[in-house]
Amino acid sequence: MRRVPLWLRAYLQMAAASALVGFGISSLIVPARLADGGLIGVSIALHYLTHLGVGTLYTAMNVPLLAWAWRTQGLRFVWRTGVGVAMVSLASAAFAPLRLSLPSTLLAALYGGLCVGAGIGGMLRVGGSTGGTDILARHLYRSRGISYSHTYLVSDMVVLGTIAVWVGLPAAMYAWITTNVAGRVVSYVVEGARRGRLALIITHEATEVSRRVSRELSRGATRLRGHGTWTGEERPLLLVAVADRQVVRLRTIVAEVDPRAFVVLLPATEVFGEGFFTLGGDGQT
Repeated sequence: MRRVPLWLRAYLQMAAASALVGFGISSLIVPARLADGGLIGVSIALHYLTHLGVGTLYTAMNVPLLAWAWRTQGLRFVWRTGVGVAMVSLASAAFAPLRLSLPSTLLAALYGGLCVGAGIGGMLRVGGSTGGTDILARHLYRSRGISYSHTYLVSDMVVLGTIAVWVGLPAAMYAWITTNVAGRVVSYVVEGARRGRLALIITHEATEVSRRVSRELSRGATRLRGHGTWTGEERPLLLVAVADRQVVRLRTIVAEVDPRAFVVLLPATEVFGEGFFTLGGDGQT
């Protein structure tokens, strides 16, 4: 059986991601008279005012952003973004008749943010974009290392402030909930799978610790020389990169081998290499 070409797989994933965004907007957020942050939130607010389709408004406002992205991020990204914007517009129109009525406005805000965030994150993972704030977020992430969630937070506050003045504080609060959920989900989908912890372990039992880490966690360790300025002693220093789920087991191993060891755990936003993810791709080694 022939494998699905990579380019076709990417566009199928973009279609699925767009369906999530369209469902979140048309079936959850709009029926509850909620809003969102970024350009999607502006489109929803204008929809309430003009009764034009959210997708139509969103497409129109993305045109100048796409022109800017052509210069800063290349034709390939602009092409995929344009396709993504079109997919979101079509999905929003397709799901418009499916208006779900949830028991509470809070649930609509939570589920709407979850769907929109998962869709946007899925689009970004395959190199595409749903347009709007995604274009700016991707540019800042690639050029400055600024996380997607921070970019969304800053840009969304402007929109939410406008909603608070125009619609009222309750609507702005629900919109903030939707936006916050969406931002966190985007950050997790794009970055979360590659996150880990970097452990710095100072111990006299470096050989045994590294042996058990290798055997029980399938992780390697880098051994360095450390010199304590307080004690004046020279001690081995181990650097170990582990997944978040392995932190508890790592602490247990060190405690069992050397209860007097000194351990520092640092968050690692992205970890690439053997046992984690390959450089330049999303596949796990």
